[in-house]
Amino acid sequence: MGKKKLTILVIDDSPADVEIVRRLLEQIDSWEIHFLASHDSKEGRAEAVKGKADLIFLDYMLGAETGLEVLNAIEAEGCFLPVIMLTGHGSEEIAVEAMKAGVSDYLVKGRITSESLRLVISNALQKFKMQWEIEEQRKALLDAERQRVMMESVGAACHHFAQPLTTMLSYLQMLAKREGIEESQKSLMFEQCLKAAEIMRVILNRFQEVREYRTRPYLADTKILDIGLESIYGTPGISEDEIKHPPRPENK
Repeated sequence: MGKKKLTILVIDDSPADVEIVRRLLEQIDSWEIHFLASHDSKEGRAEAVKGKADLIFLDYMLGAETGLEVLNAIEAEGCFLPVIMLTGHGSEEIAVEAMKAGVSDYLVKGRITSESLRLVISNALQKFKMQWEIEEQRKALLDAERQRVMMESVGAACHHFAQPLTTMLSYLQMLAKREGIEESQKSLMFEQCLKAAEIMRVILNRFQEVREYRTRPYLADTKILDIGLESIYGTPGISEDEIKHPPRPENK
């Protein structure tokens, strides 16, 4: 069985400390390690965002910057990797601060052994893999939920477009026959057809104006996109100003 290949980046402004970590890593027989080193925070950030490393050892103090500031800068550029913090002395406060910032673990310089390196690296990689898998599952579930909401929204829209559309078709079919309909009735039918068409136009406009994913309850265990209407159809939630009523002709 071949050795596991790892690329490890060490960001530390002390060449001596970097050399110690390098030599200890070489003593881990089960891994084939490609070693990268940066001796200042700017160079380290640039190396990290290249995406070549599997894991980062990051010194807590890097001249004018802290390792946590460097970590924030790296993540702000879209680079998310398991990070092990290196400190010059043991401090519970530093440890808590580092863990809150998302650091996988931390080691105190002068107390590091090849075995302690092997353990923290193994744990950090395993933890990172689990976090990545959980995040991928969360994204998949969210995507599935959004797909479901979209399909239910389409179904609800189609169902409720049927009401004004049925009104229009019924009246237009009656008008097309031109039999037994008084002029006053024709005017009312035309007005109802125009009102139904305007309601459909308003609903379509609201869908076109959607810019964010926001849902609202629709039926039991069902959600639809919230387009800013109390109801997805009809006049509830649609103001009278949105429906352009044609002037109704006087009966003659």
